[in-house]
Amino acid sequence: MNIETLKVFKDLIDTQSFTKTAQINYISQSAVSQQIKNLELIFKTRLFIKRKNSFELTDVGKILYKGSNEIIDIYDKTVSRIKDNFDKEIKGEIRISSILSVGIYLLNRYIREFLSKYPLSKISLDYYEWDEVVNKVMEGETDFGFISCKNTKDINLTSLHIDDEEMVFVAPPSFNDFKKERIDISDISGAKLIFFEKNIPSRKFLEEILHKRDVRINVTMEMNNIETIKAAITSNAGFSILPYNCVEDDYNRNKLKVFKFNTPIYRPVYMVYNKRKKFSNSAGLFMNFILESKKNSKEEVLK
Repeated sequence: MNIETLKVFKDLIDTQSFTKTAQINYISQSAVSQQIKNLELIFKTRLFIKRKNSFELTDVGKILYKGSNEIIDIYDKTVSRIKDNFDKEIKGEIRISSILSVGIYLLNRYIREFLSKYPLSKISLDYYEWDEVVNKVMEGETDFGFISCKNTKDINLTSLHIDDEEMVFVAPPSFNDFKKERIDISDISGAKLIFFEKNIPSRKFLEEILHKRDVRINVTMEMNNIETIKAAITSNAGFSILPYNCVEDDYNRNKLKVFKFNTPIYRPVYMVYNKRKKFSNSAGLFMNFILESKKNSKEEVLK
């Protein structure tokens, strides 16, 4: 048990939401569930009872919630004093805007690693649609934007390709038509697909690829975020093509079935920033960290 786990528990009770708690702590919803389970194993009892619209703390949960607040308050005040008096390198909050799927499943890994290296840093991460992310960067309301599939060509913005996400065919847990873990893209022709709405770049990106490979597209449902798509697949409403890192945990927990393509499809991810904006020390450190991470990833591939 550590402070991070206690903070997850506190945030869950404060927000009454697994989704919001995951976003606040830069982890997936399943990671929130796992940390709560770990706490309940430690104390050998339930910490709360889930009601229709709320979480009702048990007696042990009430004690732990009170203690968590006190521990986190002491920790935050201690970090603040150290930062104010000794750390001259970390100055300013890093403001980041991202599309939801990249923010939760890819960017959060970078943020956790950065905070591990620079624990006194403060990061604000907000989720928007593609156009809004780019606008936030253009207007100077955010330091960095993270988008996928489509690059921005605005002359005032710099766009760095930082990663590629492998796209996979995602099916309900009861689906048994495919006997192999790898399939040809032609195998999904005519399947009932659940896609993003038409204005979302990921939708256009996938449709272009499917058209080029002569796959018959049969979109039966449209949704605006990856979590609702996954929920619809789980309930046997259809299939989708999603980044593997977004469904890996669900696959490992047998909540979804995943099939990789024999000829892989990769979704590019970009970091965008305003070239005219002057960065704070901390924002500069974050950019260097992302660039170094990208360099290390390339070196790993070449080995």
